[in-house]
Amino acid sequence: MAAAVAVIQTDPSLLACQLRRLDPHVSLSEPGRAPDAYGFGYYSSGGVLIGKRPSGAPSLLRLSGLTGAIHSEALVAHARYATVGGLKDENTHPFRYRRWLFAQDGTVEGFAQVRPLLLAAVPDHLRRHVEGETDAEHVFVAFLDLLKKAGHELDDYDLEPAAAAQALARTVRQVDAWCREAGVQRTSALTLLATNGRILVAVRRGRPLHYALLEGIVPCALHDIDAATPESDPRLRAHRVVKAVCMASQLQQQNGFIEVPEGSAVAVSRALQVTVSPLGAAAGA
Repeated sequence: MAAAVAVIQTDPSLLACQLRRLDPHVSLSEPGRAPDAYGFGYYSSGGVLIGKRPSGAPSLLRLSGLTGAIHSEALVAHARYATVGGLKDENTHPFRYRRWLFAQDGTVEGFAQVRPLLLAAVPDHLRRHVEGETDAEHVFVAFLDLLKKAGHELDDYDLEPAAAAQALARTVRQVDAWCREAGVQRTSALTLLATNGRILVAVRRGRPLHYALLEGIVPCALHDIDAATPESDPRLRAHRVVKAVCMASQLQQQNGFIEVPEGSAVAVSRALQVTVSPLGAAAGA
């Protein structure tokens, strides 16, 4: 299992402030258990960067403590409890392909039997991209393949969030089909998160997922901004107008967070409009 967090926002320079604000609310661990490894991905100077805390990492980390003072319009962070694949960097989420970042909470049931069917279904270039052993990385390439088969370019910066959410929902349904073909009767519990830095999409089926709409960061502990900060302070306006959406699979407290209904897909646009739809409807069923 895992704990996963994704943030998309309007001001890259204020990401560290957002994460500090989120620390009391979101969790990078399951109750009472230290993760096997941590990872995070973000966007900088037009590229996608990955940071990882290796296996044996540690202690429990807060979101801001994991990432440090980075600037980015979007972030995916993940705490892994290994169920499939060994404790090595190649198996640490999030996974990256071009501008896409992906993380998973949950496990594909009967993955050893499902894996050959999945790999046979995706093209060679995506099959070769798989570096680790996790079910999550395989689900990621299945999502990319379905997005491409739906007629969307993987580098399309203007991709509609609904199209990406549909592909993610179809991925869950395709995993179910492969499980049935492999003779696996148990339904896989999966929460999936994916972003290309401009949109954010997610699917919840059998694992937790919540989201919050965030406006302004006043007060801001990182910059010592509070109600007494004078209007002449040039930092004040930026902190007032910034907006963000956060999704998290594990919470410390639910204040301001909305639970995503079970069996739903979520699409967040570049304008931070959030659309939640039933999984079947999002998949085009």
